[in-house]
Amino acid sequence: MVISRASFALSLCLIASTALGSDELMAPQLDADLQYSVTILDGDYQPDITKPEEVLGYPVGYHRMASPAQISTLFTRWDAESERMKLVQYATSHEGRPLYVAYISSPKNLAKLDEFQQMAQQLAHPDELSAGQIDGLIEQMPATAWMAYSIHGNETSGADAAVAASYHLIADQSEDTQALLADMIVMIDPMMNPDGRARFSKTLEQFRGTAPNVDDQSLLHSGDWPFGRMNHYLFDLNRDFFYLTQPESRGRVALINDWYPQLMIDGHEMGAQDTFLMGPPREPINNHVPATVKSWSDTFAEEQAAAFDSHGWRYYTGEWFENLYTGYSNYAEYRGSIHILYEQSRMAEDGVRRPEGTVQTYAESVHHQYVSTFANLESLATHTKAIYRDFVELRRVATASRGEYANRSYVILPTDNESRLNQLVEKLNAQDIQVFKAERELSVGETTTQSGRVQRRFTIPEGSLVIPNRQPEARLIAAIMEFDAYINDEVLRGERNALLQGESSLMYDTTAWNLTMMYGLESVVVSEHIDSGLSRYELASAEANSVTEGIAFVVDGADDLSLAFAARLMERGVEVRASDIGSTYGSQNFNAGSIMVTRADNPNLDVQELVVVADELGLSLVSIETGFGEGDLPEWGGSHFPLLEQPQIALLSHMPTSPYVTGSTWFAIDSMLGIRHSQIHNQQLSYMDLRRYNLIIVPPTWGAGMSEGSVAELQRWVEQGGTLITLGGASRQFAGADFTQTALLNDSLESVEPFDRKVYEELMAEHHQFDLSDTKSHTLPTDVVAPWVRNVSYPPVSEIVERDRWNSRFMPRGSFVTGRVDADHWLSFGAIAEMPLLYSSATLMMPSGSAEAVIRAGHYQAPQGSLSDALIGEWQNIGWTSVPTNSEVSVRMSGLLWPEAAQRIVNTGYLVREQVGSGQIIMFANEANFRGAALGTQRLLLNAIVLGPGMGTEPRILL
Repeated sequence: MVISRASFALSLCLIASTALGSDELMAPQLDADLQYSVTILDGDYQPDITKPEEVLGYPVGYHRMASPAQISTLFTRWDAESERMKLVQYATSHEGRPLYVAYISSPKNLAKLDEFQQMAQQLAHPDELSAGQIDGLIEQMPATAWMAYSIHGNETSGADAAVAASYHLIADQSEDTQALLADMIVMIDPMMNPDGRARFSKTLEQFRGTAPNVDDQSLLHSGDWPFGRMNHYLFDLNRDFFYLTQPESRGRVALINDWYPQLMIDGHEMGAQDTFLMGPPREPINNHVPATVKSWSDTFAEEQAAAFDSHGWRYYTGEWFENLYTGYSNYAEYRGSIHILYEQSRMAEDGVRRPEGTVQTYAESVHHQYVSTFANLESLATHTKAIYRDFVELRRVATASRGEYANRSYVILPTDNESRLNQLVEKLNAQDIQVFKAERELSVGETTTQSGRVQRRFTIPEGSLVIPNRQPEARLIAAIMEFDAYINDEVLRGERNALLQGESSLMYDTTAWNLTMMYGLESVVVSEHIDSGLSRYELASAEANSVTEGIAFVVDGADDLSLAFAARLMERGVEVRASDIGSTYGSQNFNAGSIMVTRADNPNLDVQELVVVADELGLSLVSIETGFGEGDLPEWGGSHFPLLEQPQIALLSHMPTSPYVTGSTWFAIDSMLGIRHSQIHNQQLSYMDLRRYNLIIVPPTWGAGMSEGSVAELQRWVEQGGTLITLGGASRQFAGADFTQTALLNDSLESVEPFDRKVYEELMAEHHQFDLSDTKSHTLPTDVVAPWVRNVSYPPVSEIVERDRWNSRFMPRGSFVTGRVDADHWLSFGAIAEMPLLYSSATLMMPSGSAEAVIRAGHYQAPQGSLSDALIGEWQNIGWTSVPTNSEVSVRMSGLLWPEAAQRIVNTGYLVREQVGSGQIIMFANEANFRGAALGTQRLLLNAIVLGPGMGTEPRILL
């Protein structure tokens, strides 16, 4: 079949000219380079099955992508027409589009789907089976394959290949196809991101002309902000397979986990001038991927390569493709599936002109994924029984009492933050991971903290969560819960050499991701299997509240959702207060940040309205009868209970704003608060009335960032009482501005002493135990501790500058750093003492003067004696800063952090607040809600959003 885009476009032009007049559009010229002479669908097809072109208007894969609506139409028709297909909707996207999996097999197999699924689950738990039962199940089980395409919406050829492959499987009448389906269940997930694909499809309509376009720099091929890669909330769904923040991921993973498919493929696209990448990956590969899975990946790759060789198509393996991070679709490998990645050079439609002068057509790109699909299915059909036997063995080894995972348990220490803890348990349960609760104190042996400190004996508090590693999903548990992912020495040497030579990092993604650090939950690893004193942790529904009487009503501030309680009530017009200190009223103790609603502030208060909101959020609402604080505890009418102000939020958006950070911030507001806010155009601030907002959030931008005029506009707005929140790279434009007292590290190297002195003053204020007897002395003290009398020797400025230039080469791509927290600051409510902070391309901030360093990088302790004594002892210069000689500073918590980077990062500000006029600027060194899963630092962002307009700015009285 030879179909040219020009002839297809010509027919459209003729239709247009008939309707609109002959002078409207000029027909394009024929282009021989865009003719694809190979027929993709070349079978003998049943005439009663809808052909793809009957819905698309052209043969599938030729010149244009199929829209999400067209793909859904085809699959629903085929479900009704074919006895070889059963269509199941497994999720609904944020924009209301269905996500389907099509089970394709023989009618006999489709009638027994439930039975086969149960058999797959039995094989996944071989300890419960005899050898004979295992052999019987393997003999009965058909091969199973989950074939998934286009998780990035602008990587379009995969979904079109899925359409073509599905049609061939259900309509082809050949004996080969029927024989394949007699012994195999093919599960086709044709369109993993319908919202992103719909967005990209719309841009194609907007930028398409009548003539073909082979320029990959054109908007037709690249798309426009925020592009089609991400879903509705601009999440990369191929990073979400264990964080499970998005509905597409949750539905998909639940079904994959039910089946333990032998094979899982993921059809992607990459740069337009590339060729085709297939598995297996290069190092670093996560060491919890089973060896047999890696071996089978090699076998499948060789057989897929042979199929490409038969067509004369170019391809490669490895190179930039590594598999250290666990959150890709290859998460299934840790459960025993073989995973194959396709990366086809990307073009939106038509084709792309290449350096050698040829044009690779869109049809050929679809054909590559189509041929890969059948090559992998044929490999699976050949090897399925051997693959099942290896699967059973690797599942058996995972639970062996003397195996790799036998003597390790992960413990999450008790917290009052129930909603965050429950989110963690929900994610673990979704992966079939068993979670237990300590029914009493448990004495155990060696433990390791998140900051790497090892203790010989440890007492696990009652109520702690315990996840023994020795259970069926042992490999996945280790991959997502261990504090450090193993990276072998050869990779580390290669990475360092690459950085020193100015080459790209070998690390494709973040090197740190474990759940407890992402969630900001204090955790330890115990070097033994814990199986006594435990009960299964059950997610319980919150009890309904039934309060009516009281002078005030309080929700405890430990829970993240307390902020939603405050924000949603303010949106209803209720006056709300928040405590900036812990308090006790009657017999009730409340954490700092607790939310209080008083009858005095709300004379016409409807208590039932509070009950409704608290019940919606699953929070306990407590009534108090007295506002008197025992002893030194605060009374409810004092300064410790400031009145909050309803946040009127604007989120800067559109080019050149980072869509990822824009999306994760947008998602945080919608998922954690559910209150009204506006996205406003980054480049149109000077035309807007910013007085409508009292809080503006600025995500990082690509390129040069915001214009000087926009920065000046925001400065004026802040000075008049606004709260400005800057994230990651956006903080660079405000740290160092002439109206802030925070500088960038790069700009501070010629005078580091004042910044280092501020660090010292903060440490002294928190840790120094002053000899109070000196206050009662009648004689003049001669020995006074002061910052300027420290014995610190700084190197020459030229050396500091050169050292920083050297150290900057080694900055992390994604590592957890230990943060020390000002626990008394309202921005730190809900934070643990040693706060995990994810650093990647972070802004290194240097607060000075009255700028408040709420969180800094590096946590201090004294291995011998007290930290107070260490602070008044000897000091040593490290990088730009100095540390007490007799102290240990925990910096690296998880991931690859070179010593040079640690020296550069330590003592810089992660979260900084400054008063500017009547308003404030709150600056984060990195994005606060990485992949929607960094719940620890997300809490800091939510504090800034909900509490900021009331706690951090001068109150306004409306007359």
